Amino acid sequence: MKVLSSIPFIFLISIVCLTQLSISQKCLEYLRPIYRYETKVVDCPMVSINDKRQLIPESNDLMFIINFNCLINDKIMCNKVENVLITAGKFVSATLNLKTAITIDAQFLNFCLEYGDCDKEKVILGSTRPGRMIPNQDPDGKVRLYPQALLKQLQLPEHPEFGSSDILTTFNSNTDYWFEGDPLPSLKNNPDMLYVVVHEMIHGLGFTTAWRDYFNTQALTPIPGYFSATAKGHFLEFIFDKNLVLLPSGKSLTFFVDELNKFPIDFVLTENEFVNLFVKSPQFPVAQNMYKNAITHGAIGFLITSNLQPNTQLTQDDVFLLETSLVPFQPGSSVAHVDFETYFDTSDFLMMYKYPKISLGQMMAKVGSTNTTGPIGPKLRLLLGMLGYEVKKDYIPPVVLLSSSQSDNESSFNNTSNTSTNKSNPPKPSNNIEKSDSSLLDM
Repeated sequence: MKVLSSIPFIFLISIVCLTQLSISQKCLEYLRPIYRYETKVVDCPMVSINDKRQLIPESNDLMFIINFNCLINDKIMCNKVENVLITAGKFVSATLNLKTAITIDAQFLNFCLEYGDCDKEKVILGSTRPGRMIPNQDPDGKVRLYPQALLKQLQLPEHPEFGSSDILTTFNSNTDYWFEGDPLPSLKNNPDMLYVVVHEMIHGLGFTTAWRDYFNTQALTPIPGYFSATAKGHFLEFIFDKNLVLLPSGKSLTFFVDELNKFPIDFVLTENEFVNLFVKSPQFPVAQNMYKNAITHGAIGFLITSNLQPNTQLTQDDVFLLETSLVPFQPGSSVAHVDFETYFDTSDFLMMYKYPKISLGQMMAKVGSTNTTGPIGPKLRLLLGMLGYEVKKDYIPPVVLLSSSQSDNESSFNNTSNTSTNKSNPPKPSNNIEKSDSSLLDM
């Protein structure tokens, strides 16, 4: 049986510290978005909103502040990527009424040279993490981790101090991207950079889950974290996880978190002791069952319908169905994206785990969302609203994409990423690096 390596376990046992009465001044930061376990716990003392540590945008053009670092020796390409980052921010701003500016630290680099990720069959196009995850107590009394970009929008009178970056994102230069204005036939083999960037921005805003197989035991749990030294540890959800439910029963995954939290987490345990005790505990079958749900198509969704009566059997209309058809569980794709099969031909296509081999403009034209919701479809708009963002009632396209006037036939598009081809046996990564669960793949 595999056990946690020392680095992930240190991350797990130190992720957050809470006092018995109130949230302590500790937050979690990701160092590089592609590595989910490269983290550090930082001090984040409580500050008042009057301290002006939030940036108030003066105009719509300043909703996203882009700090771009291009690590390739091609100034023309670097300029094109930076312009796409700005354009992507405009699409998000056309959907969300942001109250405070969001700062993005973005890099464009070669994943093969920098990370040893040279797989040509399963190419990671981009990877994104919130710059800081901040513990916050919800109205139901439970503490969950909020992405900094979201917590800023809530404009709380007091909050933990924010870090310098709201979103960290990295894009892989080791592939040939397509940009608006390039010849359309290249889209078959060249992913649209704008599609990739908008997708990754949504992850940074909070489309990210804490549910993973942390122990490599085919058992899913949220992040194990700790309260004060005198209290037991807890499995902690992200705010995204608050609305996750099983289908068709509608049972909240938070119920299973409560069951898992009957397992006593002791911070003095070694990693092996922790895993050995957990797999022998009554709570382990709960985690095993969650793993089974995460590899069963149609089993987990994000609830977007409010005020349902108890014991209501849910349908796909009530949820944003998540990706649970990959076997085995894929931490770079499963649960952290929407179901490919369900949303491929709909206006809620954006958060599929695979790039559809068609430009963003063409995809919007294909599904009829160019002038209605743009790239952020109706269910994704509801999801972002339920996370806590203010969603604009009307959508006005911020830019005109020339490719939207071209049909998918003209772009030589074909559905080579169909579920029947790749889902049952997805290609394995070329190395054993624990990658982020917010990565868009080109397969």
